Amino acid sequence: MVVGFYDDPDRRVLPHPKIGLPVLLIVESALRAAWYLLRTQPRAGFSLLTADEDAVTLQLHEALLDGVFKKGIVEGFDSGLFSTVEREPKIRNYDYRHPDKMPDLLVRLVGRPPGIRNTQDGLFIECKPVDSKHGVSGHYCNKGLIRFVQGDYAWAMPIATMVGYTKEGYTISAKLIPALKDWQQGASKSSVPRPCPHSRATSIGEVVHLTKHVRSFQYRETKQAAPEITIRHLWLKRD
Repeated sequence: MVVGFYDDPDRRVLPHPKIGLPVLLIVESALRAAWYLLRTQPRAGFSLLTADEDAVTLQLHEALLDGVFKKGIVEGFDSGLFSTVEREPKIRNYDYRHPDKMPDLLVRLVGRPPGIRNTQDGLFIECKPVDSKHGVSGHYCNKGLIRFVQGDYAWAMPIATMVGYTKEGYTISAKLIPALKDWQQGASKSSVPRPCPHSRATSIGEVVHLTKHVRSFQYRETKQAAPEITIRHLWLKRD
């Protein structure tokens, strides 16, 4: 073994450097484009209105990677900035107690700075239905958003994304804002959703909203407190 060839894992960069806003906007445009394909060109036997969470996410992943990536549909969503989009990759949580956490989607980037943990780098995306059967507090927050707050997903990153699969009447202003105000697991440490000034609503999705959340864990490697995480909320319409 060559002395000094391997990094000391305790000295790697934590948290990882942020992902630039232009890159985030490209990913969101790509997600919208993939969603449009699901609405207008669904595969035989698939219904966006009735499919369960896993089936929708499967189709979204395939549309994103097979139908949009490197197709010239969204400028910049190509191998110049991105390597791939993974679906349910197995990753560990921040302290190794849970080795098989599986975020819904993980967008891998190219050209990231040295000194990072490649296994924990990228844009982590968690997807949840939002409707009468899947409440915002009990499902979207307690089974989705909480995973970013407690260090299961994106624990090395300062930013991540939540995607909501919504039905009529379920909007961020009507549902997410009041839900976060009363969210027992994190309301006191969460900011009120605010619209991203660089995002635009479309016929199939709302303006992206931003929230910030205090994380209460420490990095095992450095013994330093993890900084707050910014979540970008992209809600896409099923009907």
